[in-house]
This record gives sequence, structure tokens and C-alpha cells, in this order.
Amino acid sequence: MNNDINVKKVVFYSIVTLFIIISADLFLEPKLYFKFDFLDKYFQKITAVQNISPKRLFVNVWRITRNYYVDKSLNNQTWTYWKHRYFKQIKTLDDAYIAINTMLASLNDPYTKFLKSSSYSKRKVIVDSKITGVGLLFDRTGDKIVVNHVLDNSPAKAANILSGDTIVSLNGKHADSSDIDELIDSVVNGTTDKVKIVIKRDDKLIEKELTKEEIYIKTMYYDITKDNIGIISLYNIMGEKAVDDFKDIILKTNDTSGLIIDLRNNYGGILANAIQMADFMVDGKELISIEARDNKKYQIYAENGKIFKDKPIVILINKYTASAAEIFAGILRDNLNAVLVGENSYGKNSIQQIIPLYNQTGLILTTDKYILPNGYDIHKKGLIPDFILPFSFNNDEQMKKAIELIKSYNEKK
Repeated sequence: MNNDINVKKVVFYSIVTLFIIISADLFLEPKLYFKFDFLDKYFQKITAVQNISPKRLFVNVWRITRNYYVDKSLNNQTWTYWKHRYFKQIKTLDDAYIAINTMLASLNDPYTKFLKSSSYSKRKVIVDSKITGVGLLFDRTGDKIVVNHVLDNSPAKAANILSGDTIVSLNGKHADSSDIDELIDSVVNGTTDKVKIVIKRDDKLIEKELTKEEIYIKTMYYDITKDNIGIISLYNIMGEKAVDDFKDIILKTNDTSGLIIDLRNNYGGILANAIQMADFMVDGKELISIEARDNKKYQIYAENGKIFKDKPIVILINKYTASAAEIFAGILRDNLNAVLVGENSYGKNSIQQIIPLYNQTGLILTTDKYILPNGYDIHKKGLIPDFILPFSFNNDEQMKKAIELIKSYNEKK
């Protein structure tokens, strides 16, 4: 039986807590259409009690995988084998980690992974698209530490620290390239919120005191060409502000003659974000179909009331355009006749949920897969461009083609 779900329900039912990217080619999405009662209670227990025995940690992963993995057959194996195989042997957390990783590897699913506490905590920032700090990125240049980039809306930006400034000291410690990682770690994870920084600029020493803040990392930008073509660059679809940022950009580019959306090297992000972004542009039509465990299917439809003014759309993609980015491109292609330019996209149709576990660990579990509105399954095939063109750093033929297509369409009107 099919269940029809509108976009507002997507937001309400999405479990969007703690999504993590674990490598450049793995992408995570939120659960779309329902919450597991078991997981709700599980989250509450984790909040109340964090550390448990290694055996209990293993059994928790075993049970959650058995109950919620997308393939009910668990890769055609008897799942109880793993419980009997390892339970009595587990004495330490390392034992549990080895047992869990071996068990999950038997699924032959590159996207289902166990995350130890170090990976779980360090990479959460990528999905949240926010960090706590002062907003400086560094480079080693010989024996010097130089500011490579200053994040927008950061304490460093407000203090007028510039790219190219040389870092002399941080919190009274001389900035030497040989121990910069240790020095930065002491500042980022230090107990004080104040960071005293001395920089050198044009042979002058400048001292600043910065206060660490939560900094939102922008993942999308726009420009309008002299020919009145809007260009939106989306680097990923992460973060709680991504939908609002995209809405704002759509409104600012609405009076252009055409729209180019650059999704090259966009590894994806939060599926609910991609769907809400598409909902700003599409009225009433199907956005995506979700196929869950036991082959249950759920269609998600756009609501009426789009803010996008109809115009020609060209989308740039390449082999690193993946997951939620592929979904977004596919929705616009199927519903708005968007033209795709570039290279075949990555080809990932599965949806993962990140489940917080005890002992500051996490489980990335494949729970569903998606199908685009026209029924196309991109698994291992990707989206195929209407115009296949290679990319060159010296001469962006893909962007040139996109501009040419927009102009050609408007000349024919």
C-alpha cells in the first residue's frame, strides 16, 4: 500500500539528529516518513545513561541492524549466527568494535558503518555545517603559519584578520609549523573561550583577543551575470540553515532570465533539505518515491505555492555529484525539464540513518532507497547528462555550455 506524504510532514518526521559523513564517497540522509518507537526510547536511554558494557554495546548494534536494516534477509544470512559467534568472547570495547565491524561487513553494504567515538564526534560538524571556534583556517608555508581563509560571520572576520596574515602566537605560545596541530587543538579544545592571537602583517605585529563562538558555515552562493543569468553554487546540502539560505537565493534570482545550478563536487547531504528546496520550485507534483523495508513505498509530493518563477534551468553535474544532490537534480529534471550538463553523477540511491549509540559511538544504517519521479533508479549508474562535457580548470566548457543554452532558449521565445 502506498502512503502519500507532503513536504511539511517530511520535516516533522525526519530524524535529523547527528548525521555524519565518514568519507568522501559516503553520504547520509535523514529518515523521511516515520520514527521508530524503539529508537525514540533508545535515544532517551542514551541521554540518561551513556556508558554501557562492551557486550551490551555489541548486542544493541546487532538488534538495531536486525530490526531496521533495509534488506530484511540481511544479505541472505542467519543473523543470530553473529550473536552466538561473538557474545561470549567480548571483554573490552576493542573486542566489541572488532565484532561489530566484522558483523556489519557481512552485509556487503559500503554505507552501513560503525563509528567509534573519535570519528563520531569529530565529523558531526560537517553535517551540522557549524563549528565552535574563531573562524580561521591555516596553511604551513615553510616554517611559518599563515591564515589561509577567514570564515564569514566569525570572530576573526569581525576582528579584521585577513588571509595572508602570519600567525606569530596563539594564547602566548609561539606558532611553529612543527607543532601547529597540537597548538590548534589546544586552542580549539581548551577550557577558555578567549583566544589571544598575535599576527604579523606588513612587518607589523597586531594583537587581537577573540571569543570563540558557534559559526555557521555557508554552503551555497549565488551570482547574477551581466546577461541577467542567475548562477547558484551548492557545495553540499547540509546544515539546518540550508533550506532558508536556498529560499533566500531563489527570491534574489527570481527576476533573472535563466538559472544555472552548479552541483559539481556536491557530495549530497540531508535528504529532507533537498526535498524542501525542490518544493520551493515545484507545485503539486511527485518529488520522490521512497522504497522501505518489505518493499513498502511512499510517495512525497510538492505542495502548491512555489516561490520560483518559471525560467530555463541548467544543472551542472559531475562524478562527485551524489546522493541528495542527485535527488535534487533529478527532481528538477523530471518536473521542470532542467537540462543536465557535465559528467555522469555518482549513482547512490540508498538512504542512511545515523543512530547514536552508547559509549559516544554511532551506527550508520541503510534503511531505505529512493526512486526519482520518472521511475529512474540511479544506483551505480548516476544521472546521465543531456550534454556530456569534460571539465577543465583553465576553461570551464561546462559553464560556458550552460550559459549558451540559457541564451539560446531565450532567443527562441
